[in-house]
Amino acid sequence: MPRPSRWNEIVEAAAEAFRTNGFAATSLEDIASAVGIWKGSLYHYINSKEDLLFAVVRGPAEEILKQIQELSETDLPPTEKIRRATRSHVKVLEGNFVYASVYLQEIAGRRKLPEWTAMDREYLDLLESIVREGVESGEFSAVTNPRIATLALIGSLNWLTHWYRPGGPLHADEISDQFCDLFLGGLIVRTPRAKNKSNQKVATASPKIKAVTSQTVTPLKTTKPRAKRTA
Repeated sequence: MPRPSRWNEIVEAAAEAFRTNGFAATSLEDIASAVGIWKGSLYHYINSKEDLLFAVVRGPAEEILKQIQELSETDLPPTEKIRRATRSHVKVLEGNFVYASVYLQEIAGRRKLPEWTAMDREYLDLLESIVREGVESGEFSAVTNPRIATLALIGSLNWLTHWYRPGGPLHADEISDQFCDLFLGGLIVRTPRAKNKSNQKVATASPKIKAVTSQTVTPLKTTKPRAKRTA
């Protein structure tokens, strides 16, 4: 179906309405009013409200899947793959914030259509394969459950739509790097700490801990029960 010139305006208005009010609570009249056209005019562009929903979410969904597909085919170490996957995920959310928010709110995990379920599944499987690769190569801890780790990372990234605001003080690259540091910090196998002559692990307390432990602890005062008077 050919898309007349007002198509982009309609999709943008639909995205804003779906994100603000939810898909179910948004009517075609709401969208038409936001664009400044009659409701009947929308049917020159769509057959149903669902057509608008899929038009809103298709762009970011396909972009984020394409990037993980390309990344999974590289020979980069698993740690670098995770870092790049995280950055691309956050950048897609930042660049398509309203549209991506609608996808996560109305499509992700809801099994609306086989096409969208397959896309969600492929993204999850590809990211999980990177984590699994890291475990098998010894780069990630052997006790890591790849599926749980992957779901935790995706869930944390997707939750950005609830608190992140593009144009705010936090830049997307800074956020993605912090996510990576936190996530990889729990995955990467660490070398054993140095041991002292007595074969004990050397541990240095932080200044805050030292300050607390150096304080004198005052014992609680106890009072003896008074003896009962006898008549």
